Order: sequence, then structure tokens, then C-alpha cells
Amino acid sequence: MLISDEEFQQKLEAIFESAELREEDRNLWRDRLADAGEYIHKMFIDVFSKDRDLFLFFTTNMRKRMVAAGDRVKLEEIAEEERAYFSGLINRTEE
Repeated sequence: MLISDEEFQQKLEAIFESAELREEDRNLWRDRLADAGEYIHKMFIDVFSKDRDLFLFFTTNMRKRMVAAGDRVKLEEIAEEERAYFSGLINRTEE
């Protein structure tokens, strides 16, 4: 079942509040999600309302990628951080 725009906005703000996200980062997410459809909205809520740490990781990651722009070296460093994070996540879920 998909969610209405009003319900999405309420849940989005709740995620922002629970993560104590800065207004700058909230606006980054709002911009990214503005043109997303209902399916993406639902997936966002399903994933990030349950895992604050994952949400904060993706927020930091998004910011780093924006700063890196097209710098291949910086992007590779970010990709390595992602691999390490997700490897650790997989290892924790397997235990």
C-alpha cells in the first residue's frame, strides 16, 4: 500500500526529528525526494524509519558525494567507506 503525500511528509519529518538532522541536511533530502514517486517515498519510510544509523550514514554519504563532485580520488575513498560500512552491516546481521 502506498502512502499519501501528507502522510509521507509527516513521516519524513519524524525521521528528521529522530535523527536530529540539521536543516541543511533536511533540505538536501527534501530536494532529492521532491520528484520521487510514491513507491520511492514508501521505500524511504520503510527503510529509514527503522534504522536511524543507516539514515545518518546515507545523509553523510550524500553530503560527501556532493562535495566530491567529479573528483575520482575522493569518490573512490567514499566508495571504500561504503564497502566497509555495508560489510560491517552484513557481518552484524549474520551473527
